[in-house]
Amino acid sequence: MSVMLSSVETFFVRLLRGTVIATAMVSFLITILALIFALYAQFAPNPTVRIADQIDRFRQATDPVKLIREVFPADAPIVRETGGSDNVAYEKGKRLDPEILQQFNKFLDGALGASFENASQFSDWLYNNGARFRGYATLDDRNALDEGNIEVLWRSLLFDYAKRLSARAPALATANKDKQYSSSIDRIAAATPPTRAPYFVVWFFNKLQGELQRVSQEFQEEQDRRLALRLMAPVALYVAAGAFSYFIFIMFLFLLVSIEASVRRLASAENPALPPLPVASKV
Repeated sequence: MSVMLSSVETFFVRLLRGTVIATAMVSFLITILALIFALYAQFAPNPTVRIADQIDRFRQATDPVKLIREVFPADAPIVRETGGSDNVAYEKGKRLDPEILQQFNKFLDGALGASFENASQFSDWLYNNGARFRGYATLDDRNALDEGNIEVLWRSLLFDYAKRLSARAPALATANKDKQYSSSIDRIAAATPPTRAPYFVVWFFNKLQGELQRVSQEFQEEQDRRLALRLMAPVALYVAAGAFSYFIFIMFLFLLVSIEASVRRLASAENPALPPLPVASKV
């Protein structure tokens, strides 16, 4: 009977030691990973957005080619002719009303043989349409001297848009001579409520506003994800506490088993009548 008991004890000691070491390592690893995640969730940087770094995105949204494709039939020659790049480089800097007016008049003269004569009315169009961008406080850096300030951004992009229109002026002039596309030309220049500004001016503000709305929405989604991550920090701490508690418990149990085995080994050595406790193999 004593020999059977020793064998059973040996088996369970080996099994327990292997299980203890494996589970202790796993629980300790979970503790470390949970703590790292909790620290990251709590102290990870908040999302930021700088619209001055997204000029290419806004230029693409306000590309005059999209206006041409919108108002002209898909099979019109001008659609094919303007399919490539306009090769107009972007120039940074805030543009004043007279500069923008001059650039639009250059376009109008080349495309339609016309111009904006009333500078005051043109400024009113810009003011009334530019007022749309005052609702983007999360994106706007009003202290910035570059395109990080939305007031600088839309004026700079509008000037760039007029330059790109000027690059397309010869193609529009050719289309203007073809009476088949007179309705398309009329659509481009049509007075648009409520400011009665020409459609090609209002079109720019519509496209830029739509793109700013998308940027704002993407930024809000990033902020929501950051908030959700921060809310996970307490959960990660609970997991770390639970895993570490298990680690302490299992190591305490391992210590008790080791002490018991040592005591029985010493007792067997002092009393040869007791069956010796076999030495458990290392795992």
